[in-house]
Order: sequence, then structure tokens, then C-alpha cells
Amino acid sequence: MQKTNNKAKYGRCENCGGVVVEKRLTVDRRIGGKLHEFEDVPVGVCRDCGQRIYKGPVLEQLERMARSETNVKKTIQVPVSRFKRAV
Repeated sequence: MQKTNNKAKYGRCENCGGVVVEKRLTVDRRIGGKLHEFEDVPVGVCRDCGQRIYKGPVLEQLERMARSETNVKKTIQVPVSRFKRAV
């Protein structure tokens, strides 16, 4: 379940001008050529268009965590498929 924080930490959405609220989300990021999944990440999300806004310190911490791999809680396998043109 997502937690919502209505404090105005992110300002207005640059995409549509909507109100941005902080939520705690699961975020997938490719860092150093590897796919990483992070849980409970504070992210600004526009109520109107869904645009996500990440603060610099949060992105920096995600990169540090991915490179150190000290906080790895679990490892999952992800199926990968190559898209084929429709006939």
C-alpha cells in the first residue's frame, strides 16, 4: 500500500501544473548496466498526470545503494523478451 504525504515539498508539476504529493513507491532503475528494484522510495507524484519527480539526494542514495549492494533484501529473476514486429 502506498503512503501519501501532502506536504508541499515538490512544488507544482512541470508537465501540467498539477499538485505534486509525496508517495512511497517501489522504483525500478537501471544503474551500472544492471536492473535494481528499490522499495519504499520517497517520490513526488502529480495528482493530475502521474508525472514522477525524484529529488537529487534520493537519486544519489539509490545509486550508492545499487553500487554497494549492502542493503540487498532479496534477488528476483526477470524474464526478458525481444519485441517482434507484428505481421
